[in-house]
Amino acid sequence: MATDTRERILRALRDILARSGNSSVTLEAVAAEAGVSKGGLLYHFPSKSAMYLGLLGSVRDSVTAEMSDAVTRSGAARGFLEYSEPTEDDEAGFFTSLIAAVRTGQNAETGEFDAEAAALLADIFRAWEEPMRAAVIDPVRAENIRLVGFGLYFAALTGLPPVDPAVLAALFDRLVTFV
Repeated sequence: MATDTRERILRALRDILARSGNSSVTLEAVAAEAGVSKGGLLYHFPSKSAMYLGLLGSVRDSVTAEMSDAVTRSGAARGFLEYSEPTEDDEAGFFTSLIAAVRTGQNAETGEFDAEAAALLADIFRAWEEPMRAAVIDPVRAENIRLVGFGLYFAALTGLPPVDPAVLAALFDRLVTFV
């Protein structure tokens, strides 16, 4: 039961971020969206920061599992590139807001970000790229694949026009040849 409630809270936070952005996230709004009392939310997440850390951990776990599936389905290099492509199910607003939320954890005096949030965000991107880096021997080719994948991903986040599918397929083929 507790895990279900925790997951409902994280899903509510995710939905609010995707729909309305970081500025709409309050403990009250997340509790209402999750169908729990504010006290129930605070039992699982004693602060807004703890909620974001929980969400980042959940996203990291999802990326790890999804990358494992992508590697099994398409191989490490192509799986990395395919995972970079936006799908209709992607919540670009959620990821943009999540990154913004991590950045709003910045200390006004030092300019540094919350170390735990920054580490979890780095873990998310590491979970995405590590299988590819482990499989691609040539570090220059691995970096090319990583930069193309991240470029596709961030272009989708920012609403840039998608790459022509035929060009994208040819690009993927060229990048993964001789991997």
